[in-house]
Amino acid sequence: MQLESNIEKELWENIKKNYESENYSSAILDSVFLLTETIRNKTGLEGDGNSLVGQAFGGENPKIQLNKLQTESEKNIQSGIQQLLRGIYTGIRNPRSHDKFHDTKQNAEAIISFINYLLKIIDKSKLNFEKTEFIKRIFDDHFVRTKEYSQLLINEIPKRQRLDIAIEIILKRNEGNIYNLEIFMNTLFENLRSDEIKQVYKIISEDLKNVKLDYDLSLILNICPAKYWKKINKAVRIRIENMLISDFLNGKYDLPMEMLFDGYIATWIKKEHIKNFEQVNYWTEIIVDKMKSENENEKNYAKKYFWDKICSLNYNNIDYWLEKYIRVSLQKNDEKIVKDIAKKIIYDESHPWWKIFEKELKEYPDIKYLDDIPF
Repeated sequence: MQLESNIEKELWENIKKNYESENYSSAILDSVFLLTETIRNKTGLEGDGNSLVGQAFGGENPKIQLNKLQTESEKNIQSGIQQLLRGIYTGIRNPRSHDKFHDTKQNAEAIISFINYLLKIIDKSKLNFEKTEFIKRIFDDHFVRTKEYSQLLINEIPKRQRLDIAIEIILKRNEGNIYNLEIFMNTLFENLRSDEIKQVYKIISEDLKNVKLDYDLSLILNICPAKYWKKINKAVRIRIENMLISDFLNGKYDLPMEMLFDGYIATWIKKEHIKNFEQVNYWTEIIVDKMKSENENEKNYAKKYFWDKICSLNYNNIDYWLEKYIRVSLQKNDEKIVKDIAKKIIYDESHPWWKIFEKELKEYPDIKYLDDIPF
């Protein structure tokens, strides 16, 4: 028997070394290993042996369906193949894994050929989870923008395929609703392993090498969790941050007209982005400078999109520029800033700024801690 010409190429490549070395028992184990990996990769399951077979082929709604499972005959085929696969592990793999076997060439060829037959059946089978069909649901107009809905969808994804789904969505990001993708991707990242997150950000880094200051960048800023910003290639990060600084510096917002004129992309920056930027202190400095601008539109832009973010970032360790700005504003009785500061601290008795600006706040007896929060 010419085994190589009678089995699939992938199976031959997996057993070739041991088979040609006449280590036939090991060649059999190699074939079972490929069978196991094929079932795992197709289903996303992490199990092994009979447990893996049961999860993949068993139950009323098996992950791998060999047919429509409508007639009694079809159900018998599903059950029969499941039992055959169980037999492969119980009667063929396990004994050879635990004891010394000396299989003949004839026995090895018979067993490997049978496993080849099972692999072809599995290859032709229908998978209960279809990646292409699943992704359509993420880009669906009726996607429900809640974490609960996102998690229910993610529960349907085989664990081994969650990384592929994350990468696929990032590559197709321009086709979806930015807010829908944001909540889904943030929830999906919570379900990925650290090594998988690292792989996703390798793809993102490649994708961002030549990114322009346009909507595509705002998509990345919004749908990829900001807390992982430093996983992007450093050279790519530095370039993007420089682009965002330029965009921020041009930013203007007309408050009466409620119209954003420039700096659109920078408005997608989150607090966690600034925290993970290379020039954290510089960001606080330029935001404060814009807050002090004589141009009302520039001042409105910084106030609307960045004031809350830098105040939150500087909660415990306030930056020199922000501290000076607040102190001078309190000393000058700048009504707008006084109100802004009051909003930040009056419902937080332990806020560090009570102590930092203790001297200045003595001039404002109406600013005091309130333990009842109005809603």
